[in-house]
Amino acid sequence: MNIIDGEKLYYGFFSGEKEVLKRRNHLNKINVFPVADGDTGTNLVHTMHSITEGSRAESSVANVSRDMASAALIGSRGNSGIIFAQFLQGVHDSVKDKIELNVKDFVNAAKRGVDFAYMSVTHPVEGTILTVMKSWSDSLHSLHEKTNDFVELISHSIDAAKIALSETPKKLKVLRDAGVVDAGAEGFVHFIEGFLHFIRSGIKPKSSDTEQLALPKEKSHKFDKYKKLEYRYCTEGMVNSTRLTTDQLREMLSEYGESLIVAGSTQVVKFHIHTNNPSEIFYGLRKFGLITQSKVDDMQRQSETQFKRKSSIALVIDSTCDLPQSILDKYQIHLIPINLTCGEHHYLDKLAVTPDQFYSMLDEEGFVFSTSQPPVKTFENFYSSLLEHYDAIISLHLSQVLSGTYNAAKLAAEKFPNEKIAVINTKSISSGAGLMAQRVAEEIERKKSFEEIVALTKTLSAKTHLLVSVKTLKYMVRSGRVSPLKGFIANLLKLKPIVSLDKNGASTLSGKAFSEQANINKIVSKIAEHNKTKPILRYAIGHVHCDKEAVAFSEKIEKAIGKSAEYIMDISPAIGGHVGIGALSVCFIEE
Repeated sequence: MNIIDGEKLYYGFFSGEKEVLKRRNHLNKINVFPVADGDTGTNLVHTMHSITEGSRAESSVANVSRDMASAALIGSRGNSGIIFAQFLQGVHDSVKDKIELNVKDFVNAAKRGVDFAYMSVTHPVEGTILTVMKSWSDSLHSLHEKTNDFVELISHSIDAAKIALSETPKKLKVLRDAGVVDAGAEGFVHFIEGFLHFIRSGIKPKSSDTEQLALPKEKSHKFDKYKKLEYRYCTEGMVNSTRLTTDQLREMLSEYGESLIVAGSTQVVKFHIHTNNPSEIFYGLRKFGLITQSKVDDMQRQSETQFKRKSSIALVIDSTCDLPQSILDKYQIHLIPINLTCGEHHYLDKLAVTPDQFYSMLDEEGFVFSTSQPPVKTFENFYSSLLEHYDAIISLHLSQVLSGTYNAAKLAAEKFPNEKIAVINTKSISSGAGLMAQRVAEEIERKKSFEEIVALTKTLSAKTHLLVSVKTLKYMVRSGRVSPLKGFIANLLKLKPIVSLDKNGASTLSGKAFSEQANINKIVSKIAEHNKTKPILRYAIGHVHCDKEAVAFSEKIEKAIGKSAEYIMDISPAIGGHVGIGALSVCFIEE
């Protein structure tokens, strides 16, 4: 074969994706650089699948490479995934006026791709996917004058890529200490192998070819000791902007962390960085363009999951389940964020936007927001990753009546019929779900069985109660929770409602007063009366951007029942945005 057209380029790429997919779990297991978060295989497969899904086979190389480069930018994930996406940007830049490629065109495109890949990384590190890409490209260049046949060219060039892969531990001490090669680099080698398989055989891959290759069972990689990461969050985002170049974005983000990669075109820029302040990055980017993607992975929790698990049962919550970070860390609780759309910007609740940042935007003129549950696929991928390390999963979520999150999690769990996954409808929200999660975490720590803990959650749900004092109905009207007419009448009469949840987890009116203080007094009185007949085991205070009032509220309850709050914290933006600034809540579990 001495010519590659657009169709061959597409199916060669598709074949490469399938080869990487077969090794996904293996690549996850050997992932130790830049951090041992065990997701390189998953990220590469996600990136490559996004590319094949976002493009199609046609005759023109220029058109196929354009669509692939665009889809790569949108769908890329992880360090190696974004580097690979920028490699494709370079390939397209080289072939953007080509209908078909000869060997020389292909070699030039590969070199341009490598140049783009290196430019995307702020501080390129050798011994990674970059090294193998360059060795492969250099080999193509040295061989192309000896042959016009693609099969011969790529067959011999793979040898150079494999040698470079085998030498990655010599260049990176962390690989040498772990006894592995670089995961991203190995993924790239498998991609080239898959590409060659199609070029040689002409057999088009099928969408159903998704089997994992049966590799020998590997021992866990040994490290001298578990080390807390300097930067906790693997953060990625995409901004549609004509006012922000890749160089400008790189300069802006360089102070926020390490492993910075910036890719993009004149219209869209995408970044990857390891940082401790993901929300500051996204908040600062609002003024430069439209934030269309945000992804924040907790690498500390991922690393703990692999190397320092405290239990064989994983506890998962969504971000509306309000618990302080200290408790999440103490019990290694896994969090899946609710999606927030603020105007046209996309954020992840609590991770890409903090309560303080969100509530400062809430009163901006014309500000509109909406929430949506994580997709079923997000839960499915999350559970799949956890099941590689845990024997069972307990997944607690906000009231099924108030959100589709529980249903999405339930559908995902059904994809694993032979695994122990319990998806629990807490029939609560905010600190109510948080207190339930805290109690479940304590039982997991006490080594209670999966079945015992699942049974306990049903009892806890019936014993968990919530009361919310709403300062103004304007936010509930804005979000559609209350009709404009009812909101107008309540405002006219200066009514302050007390909202609760019924036994099914649906919101209901529990009382009302004509002042905030009267509302607080009513709630404290209700708590005191409840405590007389059904003693309160523990309670927590939530607030929407009014911490001083929350402390005073907590002190009143403590005086009334002789027990202090477990914690006081800002309510999740996904919930607080609906009840509005100034709202106060108390959630409690009875004995």
